[in-house]
Order: sequence, then C-alpha cells, then structure tokens
Amino acid sequence: MLKKLVLLLVVSTLFGGTAAAADLYEVVVENAADADRLIGAGTDPVLRVQNGYLVLVDADAMDRLRESGLEYHLLATELQRSQLAIDGRLDRANVDRLPMIYESGNMRLFEIDAAELERMENPPQVFPIGSRQPRIVYREAQPLDKSLLSQMDADLDSLIGLISQDSLLSYTERLQAFWRRPAGSDSNYVSRDWAAAKFVDFGYDSVVIDSFQASISGTPTECQNVIAYKVGTQFPNHHVIVGAHRDAVPASPGADDNGSGSAGVLEIARVLADVETDMTFIFVLFDAEENGLYGAYHYVDEASARGDSIVYMLNMDMIGHYENSDSANLFHGSELSYSELWRDLADSLVNIKGVLAGSSGGSDHYPFSQDGYTVTFAAERIFSSVYHTYRDSTSYMDFAYMTKLVKASLATAYTVSATAGPRPSLAFAYPGGVPNMINPGIPTTFDVVVSGAWDGSPVGGSGQLHYAINGGSYTTVSMTEVSSNNYQATLPAETCGTRFTFFVSADEATEGTVYDPADTSRPYAALVATGYMTVFEDDFETDKGWTVSGNATDGQWDRGVPIGGGDRGDPPTDYDGSGQCYLTDNVYGNSDVDGGTTNLQSPVFDLSTGDGQIHYARWYSNHFGAAPFADVMRVYISNNNGGSWTVVDSAGPTEQASGGWYEHTFFAGDFVTPTSQMRLLFE
Repeated sequence: MLKKLVLLLVVSTLFGGTAAAADLYEVVVENAADADRLIGAGTDPVLRVQNGYLVLVDADAMDRLRESGLEYHLLATELQRSQLAIDGRLDRANVDRLPMIYESGNMRLFEIDAAELERMENPPQVFPIGSRQPRIVYREAQPLDKSLLSQMDADLDSLIGLISQDSLLSYTERLQAFWRRPAGSDSNYVSRDWAAAKFVDFGYDSVVIDSFQASISGTPTECQNVIAYKVGTQFPNHHVIVGAHRDAVPASPGADDNGSGSAGVLEIARVLADVETDMTFIFVLFDAEENGLYGAYHYVDEASARGDSIVYMLNMDMIGHYENSDSANLFHGSELSYSELWRDLADSLVNIKGVLAGSSGGSDHYPFSQDGYTVTFAAERIFSSVYHTYRDSTSYMDFAYMTKLVKASLATAYTVSATAGPRPSLAFAYPGGVPNMINPGIPTTFDVVVSGAWDGSPVGGSGQLHYAINGGSYTTVSMTEVSSNNYQATLPAETCGTRFTFFVSADEATEGTVYDPADTSRPYAALVATGYMTVFEDDFETDKGWTVSGNATDGQWDRGVPIGGGDRGDPPTDYDGSGQCYLTDNVYGNSDVDGGTTNLQSPVFDLSTGDGQIHYARWYSNHFGAAPFADVMRVYISNNNGGSWTVVDSAGPTEQASGGWYEHTFFAGDFVTPTSQMRLLFE
C-alpha cells in the first residue's frame, strides 16, 4: 500500500554535457580510517580490489587525494567510465583482444568504449562498468570461534557424507538435457521451474522465483533467479548465501559451466533441508550470469536496499572438469578468513588442495564482493578445455572430483553459520526524523541517537556527519554529543536549490566505524527550498491514470478506503486522512497477494529540465504466518516510460514486518538520468 506521492522539481544542470576525462588510480585501503579518507576525497570508485579500490580522479579530487595521506598508484590517464569494462571470462582469451589496464588474479579491467562493443559483430565477453560504484568500506578479518571448530570434525564428516555423487550426476545430466539454457529462452524457463520444484521436493516451503529484467542481445528480457530459504534458529537475520548461475551460453549444453555449480547448490540444499543451522541459509540459482551477472546484481541491489546482513557468500562455478583431481582455485575479496577456512577443511576432509587465487570479476560472487560482503568463489584448478563450446557435456566431467568440492563447500558454509555469529554493531535512531526539505540561509540541526546492536558498544564522542553539496565530495564534521551517545548533527546554511546528500557514522568499540545508511552510496537526501514546484501529486481521491498489471491470482492493487481489521497488520486508515489509497485485497484482515506479483504503475511525469525529489508513503506487512516471511515489496523508477526499471526501495523478504506507514524520500537522479518519460512502479 502507498500514499501521497509527491514529485518535486529542482532545476539543475547536474546531468548536462559530457563527462570529463579523469585518471585511474589504485588506492590502498588498510583500515577503516583509510576508507573514511577515501570517501572524503571525492573520487569516483570503479572497482573494489584486493588491497583497496580503483578510482577515477579528476583535477579537484586529485588535490584532496594528495592531502589524504593515502597510498595511491597511477594506472592510466584520460579515461571515462564508458571506456572501462570488466572481463567476464574465466580464462585469458580477452587479453589478446583488448588493451588491458589492470590485472590481479582473475580480475581484469580493459579499455574499450561501450558503444564500440555494441557495434562489434562478435564482441568479447566483457561487461562495461556503467554507472555502478562499489561501496567503500573496510572490514576487519572475520572472527571464527576456534573452540567450536575443534568440536566440529566428527559432525562435519557425518554431514558431508550425505553428499551423493549419484545425485550430483543426476542433476547435472538433467540440466544439460534442457536444450541449452541461455537467459530468456524457453529451455531456461523450464530449467527454472524444474529447479524450483527440486527445492520443494527437498522440503523447502519458501521457494521464490524472483523476476528482473536484463538486456539480452540488446532486448529487455524477463529473467528469474530461483531462491530457497532455510531460516536459522539462532541468528535468522544473518545470512549465508550458497549460489551458482543456472544459465548457459547459447552454443553450449552448459554441463560444467554451470550445471556443475547449480547441481552443487541443489545438493547442499538437499542435505541441509532437515539439519538445524544457526544462521539463515539462502540458496540462489542466478540467471543471466553469462550476459553481465544480471541476476547477482539484482540480488545484491535489493539486499543492500533492505540492509541485509550477509555474513558470507559462497559461489560455485565450473567445479567438475575431468582434468582435475586434487586441487581447486579459491577466488576471494580483500577478506580471506572464510576462503582460508575452505582451504583448510578441504585439505583435512577430502584431500583437496585449495589455492588462494586472488580476485575475479567473472562470476556471481563479484557483485557481492563489490558491495563489501565476504565471498569465496570455488572453481576447478585446471580450467576447462571445452569452455563455452558444444562439447561442454558430462562426458568431460569428473564427478568424483566435483563431489569433493561440493563436500568442502558444504563444510565451509555450515562451519561459518555455526562459528561466525553476528558481529557487534550499532543502531541509529532519529527522534525528530531525518530532514528532507530544509530552509535556506540557516543551519539545520537534527537529533541522532546511537545504541549498541548485537552486543555492540558505541564509542562516546565518535559520532560524525558526512555531507556533500550538489553532488560534490563529502565533508566530514563531528556531531555535538549533548549526552551519552545522543548527538545533534548540523547541516550548514545554504542557498535555495542546494541539494544535500548525507549519512552519519559512529565507532563501535571492537569493529570500528559503522555507517547509517549502511550503504553510503544510497545516502539520505535533502533539498534547500522555501517552496517547490509540484510536478505530480496524488492523494488517490480521484483516478489520475495509475495502471495495474501482474500475474497474481488474488490480491491485485485496487484504489479504495482501507477496511483494516484482523491480525495481519492491515492499515486502519490511509496515510493522510483523505480517505483512499491503493491496497491489495482490501478485505477485513486479509491484504494478502497470492500466486504472483501485482504491479501499480504511475502515470508519466516530466523531469526533463532537472532532477526531482520523490516522496511517498507505503505500508508493508508480512506479519501473518510462519517464517521465513518470504514475500517482498519493491519500488522501481524508470526514465524511459517503463522500458527498464531500477530498484529504489525494497521491503522483505526474510525479516518480519508488522505494517505501519513508512515514508521514503529520494532524488530521481541518484538512480537514473531524469527525462520527460519518468514513471514509478510499486510491486
């Protein structure tokens, strides 16, 4: 349910003209203070790499980078984002085709214009960087309770003994029998349904087919991740993700790439179905990996918007080539603890030598790594000789070897769930709300309360406000501590039309700096104005042209006065008291949506002359029923009349919500370039 959509027009030239060229640097980040300094330098982050970040630096940012005290190294000059692309292959075939700017492990950055890629008849498998920025964050080494590790050997032997080589062979043969599995194909959709049915057969009662759009050969295409949830008994809001991509390239049966990894995910899910785990396990078969990691990016974007606690992401991709017998590659991010755990357990349990192989940009772990999560990408040591060809079948696979890698992966994921535990953290509250519209000419002060979460202890006096003006670099100032861990944050006086983005932080005694929002690339936003032009406003008392679509069998969006009642967390009234709002299944005590999605799409609105501030209120409840509360509500924005959509807000699916009107404000330009063809969609 939603209410009171207001779109505010701000005349600006933030998106006019052509982006200036900048120089590419590697910046070393060794601790949380380094991460703070890099944020403050106002560079344009491109990649999260082993020792820090690759960043584009213009002349203004260069002065701040020099003053920061950070270690940095020049890689290339006079570049734009549109000229940068990540290697999507797991071999080095593209090295001979394209000018390479950076290489570390299996992570390679090339210089090639995105427009040139589109013109090529046989383009290399590289993925343009686009506008995505990695989250700048430093994570300490993950702690493991070693007293528990020594007690787990017998349990792990018994657990991994349940992995069946026959099952892995059966799943892989079935996947290759779906005639190819490229994203958007009929065989891909049938493999989706088969995989979802397997999770149900294993006993999972929360299996989600999660849809998103991807550009396949230049055409917007409906794709789906298949997700199964197993809720943890001790720490249900902390997640271990075991994932692999389900799709394949058009020319290949996709047995090793990546029927092998998908079979591994299914078999681990089967074994754990009746095994109690401390943390929530989420099993994901990603779609459209071969086209640009679309499925993994879709998952990470939504997890970041929700603020999910992803403790570990374990990815399996190509784990069965027949030339292997006793070793495996372990690609990883900057945090190595869990990859080292995989190595140690594989050695002791299944006699596999795990080789720490550095970074990689060629599989579904990569978007998780770029967003700051701890990852391991397990892969065969000797790379397939039939990669991306018609010969990639089970005939070229060694299932005894593959079984060992799946056993090592199960042992690692289960051990992380049992020994890592949630890290101490902080919670932030704003008693007077977070400002989104502020008066010109005077400073604006708001209250921030910091408290401990998961046994976290806030460090007194450490509260800071980080703000940027009109898209510039961030300035960091201390907040005023009026009493213990109670702060006042002050945004400086500015003139009309100024656009603030900001976030706050404080230090936890053992973990270092904690930010709110946790994803600092999605900060709070405020506009300096005495008034504004309303481009579109709707209290839903009249029909202004919203459209409803979707495949839900029950509970489609409908405009009306809330009936409320019951114990499902339904709203008793609309948001502003005018009477009507849009609701799903407006029946006493039953707002449920069944059998698919229902989409509520706004009329077109015009932001062609500048950015717009968007404000709405929504009500979301998944209160009724048992965990894992798998329903989800998403909000999207489009700048091409609904031709493509970008997520701006998400609620669910794994955490319980009991309703309540939630207000959200954001600038359209933080997600898409404003145009005359803007729409919102509530799913």
